[in-house]
Formats: sequence, C-alpha cells, structure tokens
Amino acid sequence: MPRNRNKPCARRKPGDPLHVAVCIDTRDGPGRERLLGCYQYALERNWRLYLIRQDNADEIAKLAGISLDGAIFYDRSRELQEAVKNKNVVCVETSARHLPLDDAAVFVDDEALVRVAVEHLRAVGFEFFGYCGLAGSSPSTARAKHLMELSGPAGHTFEDQRRDGQMDIEKLMRWLRSLPKPVGVLAFDDKMGERVLAACRWAGIRVPDEVGVIGIGDDELICELTLPRLTSVALPTRRIGRAAAETLERLLSGESPEQRWQRVAPLEVVSRASTDRLPPARPAVLKAVDFIRAESHRLIGTDEVAEAVGMSRRTLERAFNADLGQTVHDFFVELRLQNARRLLRQTEMPLEAVSRGSGYSSLSSFMRMFAARTGKSPREYREHYRRQGKG
Repeated sequence: MPRNRNKPCARRKPGDPLHVAVCIDTRDGPGRERLLGCYQYALERNWRLYLIRQDNADEIAKLAGISLDGAIFYDRSRELQEAVKNKNVVCVETSARHLPLDDAAVFVDDEALVRVAVEHLRAVGFEFFGYCGLAGSSPSTARAKHLMELSGPAGHTFEDQRRDGQMDIEKLMRWLRSLPKPVGVLAFDDKMGERVLAACRWAGIRVPDEVGVIGIGDDELICELTLPRLTSVALPTRRIGRAAAETLERLLSGESPEQRWQRVAPLEVVSRASTDRLPPARPAVLKAVDFIRAESHRLIGTDEVAEAVGMSRRTLERAFNADLGQTVHDFFVELRLQNARRLLRQTEMPLEAVSRGSGYSSLSSFMRMFAARTGKSPREYREHYRRQGKG
C-alpha cells in the first residue's frame, strides 16, 4: 500500500521537537547553502537535525537506528533513497535532478535561469549561443532545451560524457572552435564554466571577444579566481533550503501545499570579465576603457582619462559615445557600482569602506547613485542578497 506522505507524524507528543535528516552533500557551495537555510529554520523551530552525507556508507547505515519524522534531500543517491524509503517518512527534495518524484520538491526554475543568462549575453552583444552540459542529467537536459527554444537557429549544445570523471577537453575544444562567433556559452555550473574557460585558453580562443562564458551558482571562489573571472547566475540556494524546511513542516502538520513542486527564480547575473565584451571601438577608446578599469578603485574624472590617452576631453567624449553608445561618466558609474555590488555581496566592509573602495569620495553620493541605479539602498541590497541567496 502506498504511504500517505501528508499524514502528520503521531510518534511524538505535541511540543516535542521534530527529528529531521538533512541528506546534503556539503562539499560544494550550493549544498552548504541549502544546509544553512534548513539549519536556520530548524533553529527557529527547535528541530533536531541529523546531517547525513550521502557519499558515506557508514552514515547512511546509521539511519536505521534514528527515529525520524522527515528528511530533506539535495540530489539523493540510490543508496540513500532506499535507506530513507524504509523509514516511511515525509521527504522534500531540493534538486530537479530526480524528478518526477512522489515527494514534494523545491528547486531552481531552470527556464527563468536560462532566460536571464541569454538576456545578459544578448545585452553585451553576442549573436550566437551555446550550452555546455552534462550527459544523463535531467536539469542539464532541461537547460539545453530552454536555451534552444530561446535562441532558435543561433543555439548550439555540447554534452560532457564524463568518462572516469574526466572531461573530454579535446572534444570540448573542437566544439568551441566550430561555433560561429561571437558566441555566448552557458555552462551547467561554475565548475564546468571554469573548464570551458580553460578549453578556450588551450584552443587559442579569445574570451570574451570570441566566446563569452556564464556559469551557474556564483561560487565566488571559482568565479573570482578563474582567468578571466567568470560571470555567473546567482541562485537562491539558502532560500531553497529554508523553503524545503517550511514545506516539510506543513506536510507533517497534515497540510497539502498548493504546488507539490515549487520553482524558485534565480537571483541575478553577476557580471565579470568572461562576458565583459565591448563593441568594436577605436584604439584610443579601448585604451581609455583599460585605464578606467585599472583605476576604478579611486576617484578619477574624464579630464584625467583624456590626458592618459592623449586626447582632449571633448574628442574623448565624442569618440566614447560614438563607439560604445554611452558617456564616459556612465561607464564610470556602472563600473563603480559593479565593484560596490561585489563588495556588498562578498565582504563585511562598512558602507563607508565600500563607498571608498568603489571610487566615491562621499558616502551620501554613493548611496544616492546606488539606490537610483539598483532600486535598493546598499544596506537593503546586502540584506536582500543574504536573505534570498548565499550571503
């Protein structure tokens, strides 16, 4: 007889803490952030959590001796699936990899994820699009499908067969060389994005002029340390973990969720050098751009830039606007705000230090400009990013 997953648990007295297994691989950022979201909710509810690492046979075996009310998964293994199935408990999944499931699930909306990535690539001038994914992975297959639907004849896909855990770099290099240029490539995750960048280097393909690369997950250690730094779609992984815990609690209380599968939209595209592509421009304008980027940490003006490239201010302004479609001032502002967003996401620096580190001499000027361009104050942006996502 099939079990009733919505049946409330009757083994504990009212007020007793729930006992929940969190079966999550904590070796990567998405797993740790899901765990943190679950933990924060459990702390508020006085739950008893059991962390079960699904790649550890001894820990999976311990499940037999634990009295559980429910379990939360992230990309469960077959062995773990069988161990929990024998417990006859309510389960919530936080990955789309094993859908369809009998269990409830909270996961990233892959269609929305691919859409924001393609929109970003189009906005920076890419005309063709590629997807580099994993063979045999249902989320990867879904993302490839969405990219082809959005890009039509301009779309191309590649699947990594992963023989013995090693990517076929030579095959990937041949695929990258075969693509029409300029092409923006969306990778299955940041690790694969790093491999695509490596393949471009070995193949002599210029990034981002010929190939732009976007990862998924915004793992800051990977994205900030690759060459060039990797653009990535930030995901609300901590919010997914919390939403999974909330869903589990509702199911255990006998409620039926409006939707058994909850799709959560991505946060934003965190733009870095791997897609920082400029339209064709005269050498003096490109030299000005390089100077502005190199000096973006301090307050500089258009006159100083003009002097650095050997042009009058008026000539530079005209050339900049003609070639790049924006003023020197607007380029300043966007670069400074990009740096400010990075500091707000990744550090605990006070707002005054973020302002100075982004090239502003006045905190009030920085806060006005940030709010005008993003719709949030710097403090609201930092809190929103941490509450919804990874910080």
